[in-house]
Amino acid sequence: MSEDIRQIIDSHHCYLEISPYYVVAEDRPVDGPISVRRVQAGFDVDIYGVKTRREPDPPAEYWLVYNWLKEVAEMVREENHRGCSIEVIPFGSTIVLDTRNHLQPMALLRIRVAHRGDIHEPAGPAEQQALKAVEAQLTTLGIAAGPGRA
Repeated sequence: MSEDIRQIIDSHHCYLEISPYYVVAEDRPVDGPISVRRVQAGFDVDIYGVKTRREPDPPAEYWLVYNWLKEVAEMVREENHRGCSIEVIPFGSTIVLDTRNHLQPMALLRIRVAHRGDIHEPAGPAEQQALKAVEAQLTTLGIAAGPGRA
C-alpha cells in the first residue's frame, strides 16, 4: 500500500506546512473579571496536494491517503504512549487556492497534534515528540515542507 501512497503523493506534488494550534482559555473567577488568553495546545500539519481533476467531490485517492494518515496517527499515538491527541481532519469538499502558484487548486488534509491535559496547559515534550514522529513518517514518503515554506 505504501507504494500506492507514494505514487499518489508524487503525482499530486504533495507538501506540508506546520503551524501552531491555539485554543482560547477563559478564566472566570467568582466576582472577578473574565480573563482570556491564547494557549498553544499543539500543532497543525497541513498536507496539500495539487488537484488534478475538476470534480467537486474528492477522488478515491484522497480517501486512500486519508486512511493511510489515520494509520500513521495511530502508530505515532501508540509510540507516544497516548501522551497527546493526534487526529486526521479531512477537508474533502474544500479547495485551497495556492496564491504562490497562480491560484493552483489544492486539496487539503490536516493532522492535528494536541495537548491532552488541562486546556490551560501549553503543549510540551509529548506533542513535540509526536510532531517529529509524524514529520518523519511523512518525509519517508516524500512529503516535506514545500518550496519557500518552512
